[in-house]
Amino acid sequence: MIKLLFDPKTPVVVTALALLAAMIAVWFSPSEIPIHFMNGHADRFVSKWLGLFSSPGIMLLLLGIRKWLDSAVWMIYVLALLQLFMLWVAFI
Repeated sequence: MIKLLFDPKTPVVVTALALLAAMIAVWFSPSEIPIHFMNGHADRFVSKWLGLFSSPGIMLLLLGIRKWLDSAVWMIYVLALLQLFMLWVAFI
């Protein structure tokens, strides 16, 4: 399992899946997505386009610089987790 994380193709696949999920989810999500919660209630919102495509966009940039920055791959994985959270928030 850990060996799979260090395969050079894995971040590309993760980024492609995040982008594909955003492209599908944008048609089914509400126009605004909550990004901050206080006492169990949403108090800050962003447009669905910014909320769903910001993480994959940054992941694409990190793919370009991963040869020079070793931690870029780990940042791609963290952003993939953030993307999963944004998808979940978009549909609750």
